[in-house]
Amino acid sequence: MHKNQYIDGDYETTGIYGGDKRIGVKVTLHSDTIASVEVTPMATNKTSLGLQKRFAEAISDAVAGKAIAEVELDKLAGSSRTTKGFNDAIEKIKTQAAQ
Repeated sequence: MHKNQYIDGDYETTGIYGGDKRIGVKVTLHSDTIASVEVTPMATNKTSLGLQKRFAEAISDAVAGKAIAEVELDKLAGSSRTTKGFNDAIEKIKTQAAQ
């Protein structure tokens, strides 16, 4: 029988990238899999906010249903830097959820 590596539940954190840029990430884990994901744009710059909003709209299709251990994004919705913040948040969530 497979033992889950991560504890099921809801996890929320802030991903940091580019020095001072931030993005809010909330993930629901079930059996080591991302059951749902929600991203909250936190940018104050208009251009960055637009990129974060597009990223937030695309993220669920990109990672929902995938094993959290395998999630590491390169570029999504035209944004490569926002993905760095998302990846930072995923690493923090993996640490929080580790058994």
